[in-house]
Amino acid sequence: MGLVLAAGAAVVALWFLYQVIVAILLLFFAAVVAIALSAPVEGLVRRGIQRRRAAGLVVIAFFAVIVLIAALVIPRLAGQVILLVNDLPRLVARLDAELVSWLTRYPDLQQLVRVDGASGRDLMPAAVNIFRGVGLFSLSLLGFLALAVIYFSILVYIVLDPKPILRFYLASLPRDYRRAGLRAYRRSATAVIGWARASLAVGALQAIATLIFLTLMDVPGALVWAALAFFADFIPRIGGYVMAFPPIILSLTQGPLTALWVAAFYLVSNEILGSVVAPKIRGATMQLHPVVIIFFTLAFALAFGLLGAIVATPAAAFAAAYYSEFYMKRPLVRRGRG
Repeated sequence: MGLVLAAGAAVVALWFLYQVIVAILLLFFAAVVAIALSAPVEGLVRRGIQRRRAAGLVVIAFFAVIVLIAALVIPRLAGQVILLVNDLPRLVARLDAELVSWLTRYPDLQQLVRVDGASGRDLMPAAVNIFRGVGLFSLSLLGFLALAVIYFSILVYIVLDPKPILRFYLASLPRDYRRAGLRAYRRSATAVIGWARASLAVGALQAIATLIFLTLMDVPGALVWAALAFFADFIPRIGGYVMAFPPIILSLTQGPLTALWVAAFYLVSNEILGSVVAPKIRGATMQLHPVVIIFFTLAFALAFGLLGAIVATPAAAFAAAYYSEFYMKRPLVRRGRG
């Protein structure tokens, strides 16, 4: 009977964790951002500013940056979406004409691909239908805004007064493991701060390169896509390609050749920054092998979606620190010879 109750309790606990996994990830990401913000807070404290006042200044600066980025990006992003929707019929017709022209050079392929004068008209309604469900996202948008308010509230509380949370964390550990737990937390915090610095550095490089290239190629909204590219490295190996999709689609309005060049630019820049530059910077700041970061990113993305991909690298830092302190440094039990 006891075994049945234990199994039932385990099932209920797992079901509950599954239902609240988004809240857990948001809490973890709030703690990660708070740890990253602790670096400038401690810098101000070393300059003689009281800690609570320093935390308040950092929080105000953090929100000011978010508001500034939103003011620069959101109106232009909405304008680019409207431009794409308006140009969609012309874009589909142009792509259809290009496809017909290309297939006329290869008669054998015409037997496999049926293209006629009505194909552009057939494709256009299907493409336009992509944008007809925008109104259905109103409730989802309200839910997102509610989650954002809750998330930023948690973040502010952690940044302004982190000591109660740290005391609760240490008190939750057995007495014999508190030193190891404190060391693991400090190692994790150092790695998270390194992750934030590396992501900011690589993101700045990617944003500058994207802005210059898209401006030279006359792709509409170069500043918008450069701002989005800045945040791509926060999702290693995946974020760069996700952020590349909108400008590639929009560059089709300038012609298929322009879209090809834009796709090639994102491929080369993502591979250079993602495979060469970013691993070296992270290796110096986080002490994590790139394979570990990539594995955690893919695993968390498959398990928890976009939010999981964002928190994957900090989660890898925490996992490595706690594995090192609680497993690699555990005392060896010597067995006597029988």
